[in-house]
Amino acid sequence: MDKNVKELVLWRLERAVPENFKLSIGSKGSFSKSELKKHVEAEDEIGLAFADMQLSFIKALASGEFSRKLAETEIE
Repeated sequence: MDKNVKELVLWRLERAVPENFKLSIGSKGSFSKSELKKHVEAEDEIGLAFADMQLSFIKALASGEFSRKLAETEIE
């Protein structure tokens, strides 16, 4: 994982994720904020999956895709 990506993901994890957060990643299990941090730091399969999710979200925000989808949902 690129160093800058790793730093960004860890920053978002620290700043944007509440302490009581749990994320389920398919059949891999559920992970707490502190567990996710360890996985990202280790750059293992779980850490890379979480980093990919974060990057996808950031790209959706930057491109406006997230806002468009949110607006579509509000209209329905």
